[in-house]
Amino acid sequence: MAGMLKIISERAGVSQAAVSQILNRRPNDYSSEETKKRVFSIARELGYKQNFGHKLLRGEKTKTVAIILSMQRLILEEQIQRLVLLLLDKFEHGGYVTYLQTVAGSEKENLKMVRELIARGTDHFVWLGNPTGVSSIEEEILSKGRSVIGFNSTFHRNLKNDSLFAIDRTVRKFLADGRMNFRLLLGTPQQVDRIQAICNLFPELSYDEVVRRHVVYLNFNGEVDNIDELTATGYEKTCEIMNADPHVSALMYLSDYFMLGGIRYLHQHRCAIGKDIVLCGHNNIHAVRNHIYPLWTWEIDMETISSILFRECAGSGRMAQLIKPKFIEIKGE
Repeated sequence: MAGMLKIISERAGVSQAAVSQILNRRPNDYSSEETKKRVFSIARELGYKQNFGHKLLRGEKTKTVAIILSMQRLILEEQIQRLVLLLLDKFEHGGYVTYLQTVAGSEKENLKMVRELIARGTDHFVWLGNPTGVSSIEEEILSKGRSVIGFNSTFHRNLKNDSLFAIDRTVRKFLADGRMNFRLLLGTPQQVDRIQAICNLFPELSYDEVVRRHVVYLNFNGEVDNIDELTATGYEKTCEIMNADPHVSALMYLSDYFMLGGIRYLHQHRCAIGKDIVLCGHNNIHAVRNHIYPLWTWEIDMETISSILFRECAGSGRMAQLIKPKFIEIKGE
């Protein structure tokens, strides 16, 4: 270790003592931000790994955070990749050591992973999505004096993308455009709050009548290994909807991935997208941003979300905050 510090010291042009203070994030380190960045950059280049053993023995904080994805599929999604990169950048510039993990499907394995991370000195957990065994995981983390915050989860400290806001505004836009015959493609019947968002716009209709007229279920619970499966499902469900009622004039999809499948079906059947039928997705992925057809989508405000997760990761108590997405209108070619 002393040899590594010497090499970093020589390359960075600062003393070994200064390198040690920077790498160990000592409170009495008064080096400039430029010097700190240079030292950390050289350390990463040389494969330097910090040893937290001495800090753990003394019960000191290690300024280490674990960013954890609740399912393997999330790492494949473009918007989650962007959120992870934003978080990694913010924590790196904040002087944190960061672990990135994907959890398993069982509560037992997830708890095992959490305990291993705590044993390695993890102080803070940032959870993306809702893991299996969330209550036990939260209890385990808090009982060890660590903190946890989630995004789109059920942890007591949590941020959520305000999908109900997007549904309300989209349906209002459909209606303002005279598109009364619309469908909302949801994952499962358990998404009651999203259906209620439509019910609020049609007080004269019963819940069951709103479902019958305007809701189609994708039978999607989030567990897929390939993004292409989402596109295939979007294709099949759009086919099902249009065969049942060719006069449907607007569709809102659970995500852009499903919408891409719908676009493929409608293109094959010569439907005029943007005229005969309007499509709206969610996430504003690259394939939609650059599409030839006019489309609507909603973009999750990842910059705001990542900033709050970074700022609040070490907090305690309850926190529930809804972050409104941004409406995006793709003009097409």
